[in-house]
Amino acid sequence: MKPRTLERMQHFTGKVCSIISASMNRSFDEQISREHFVVYVQEITVDGVWGTHPYNEDLMSFFAMEHIISIHQEIELNPENPEHAKMLKEYEDRTGAKATPDIKGTPKETPPDSQEEPDGGVTFVDIDSLEELAENTKRTFDAQEILTK
Repeated sequence: MKPRTLERMQHFTGKVCSIISASMNRSFDEQISREHFVVYVQEITVDGVWGTHPYNEDLMSFFAMEHIISIHQEIELNPENPEHAKMLKEYEDRTGAKATPDIKGTPKETPPDSQEEPDGGVTFVDIDSLEELAENTKRTFDAQEILTK
């Protein structure tokens, strides 16, 4: 990995992100996928990404860098925020489905000295598109790798 890439990836530290990784021989349903591959990023090193469950800091995850295909920052929505409520309403109107939290648990507390605005909201992830996005990203990386050899 190039130093500039690692430097730019630091943007994700302290944020809720989806981690798309190489295929594994274990299948997960949609809910479990959200709970395993959406993390509150704690640290990004040349070795990989360390993260915790967005609502339970006791549950730690590690994704080895050589298995990461992509990382995506997610939006934490708070239904009590009028702007977020409008987004949720538009989603419900468009899909006909009730918007529900993607991850079970209690929203994390934002430390008072944090520079992030406390939104205490619900993590909302468009899971339907993630598998297709992961495949497309992998094809792009594979093509780039062939071109640089």
